[in-house]
Amino acid sequence: MSADHRGTQENNAHGNARQYIAQNGNVIVPEAPEEAGHRAKHRRWVQYGLAGILAGAAVVTYFVIRIEGHSKVSNDLARHGPELKSDLVVSQVSAYIKGGIEGETYDATQENPVRTKATNLHGPHIDITLGNIANGASLVTKANITFNRLQSLEPCAAVGGEVVVSANYQFKIPDDQQPVPPAKPFTLTKTISYEVSANKHDRLMLTVGLPVTPDGNSPWLGVVDVILEHDGGQQLKIGPIALMDTGANPEFYPDGDKWKIPAEPAEGCIEKNIKLVSEVLKTPNLIVAREVVGLDRALRNFKESPAGQPMDGTTSPPPSDPPNNPPTGQPADDGPPAPAPVDTNVYS
Repeated sequence: MSADHRGTQENNAHGNARQYIAQNGNVIVPEAPEEAGHRAKHRRWVQYGLAGILAGAAVVTYFVIRIEGHSKVSNDLARHGPELKSDLVVSQVSAYIKGGIEGETYDATQENPVRTKATNLHGPHIDITLGNIANGASLVTKANITFNRLQSLEPCAAVGGEVVVSANYQFKIPDDQQPVPPAKPFTLTKTISYEVSANKHDRLMLTVGLPVTPDGNSPWLGVVDVILEHDGGQQLKIGPIALMDTGANPEFYPDGDKWKIPAEPAEGCIEKNIKLVSEVLKTPNLIVAREVVGLDRALRNFKESPAGQPMDGTTSPPPSDPPNNPPTGQPADDGPPAPAPVDTNVYS
């Protein structure tokens, strides 16, 4: 008789176990409950152990990667040093007329004039103190000066001659932007290389003016903004700044913070110049050259004083034939040195 493949037979030897006959006729004896429990518990511990090993391996891998990363950073620092950064800021700005500009003088009426070298011409200076409180040096690569306003003062005295002065300014006002009549806004640009060391302050001096000034020209008054480009295209804006030029009129010119004004100026000259200076001084946040402040004071004092009388804030007329008197009406080379810069503030 064939075996029942799905059935079970009692084990007469033990009486408490079952045996299973497989499809192929093999006899399968199942584990006792106690043994099955021990085996299941063993499998769980094996699983826990494997999980612990995997977690430990992951932690070790993480720290190995971190250590390698720190090691790479340390190696980079050892090769290249720490990352250097700059932080360029403006610490102080002032504007004034100062000597020391080189140039030439010559007679414009001659076909081939003899040119005489000049080494102490006076002209507008913009004095900028830059701070760089950082661990890396800052490099200024370009300077831009934008004239928002440029206008000549009323001459107050009709004088002139054949002498022309050419000055080597860093920034030269082009011929098509002369201050008479008032020029439209324009920008002068110059490539420079000026480094401010880490944790240092340095002064940057910029000169700007007309490259050629005929004898008799009046001083000009300008309002400018300066933009310094540095460290990969960053921009540092400075201004607005009110600048004054010396001109080349021996009867009307600045001398430090004082002014030489004709005893009998042309009609309307004082009033027109007062109006021009007043308009400029209304510019918000203006940094004012000391000559502009001095002119405002001198013009108002002149208007209030009796005609022909000396006034505060002006210089006495020079002798009829002063020694070494420059044709531009500027202070003589052997005269007193230019006064030191004044603190920057807004004159009101």
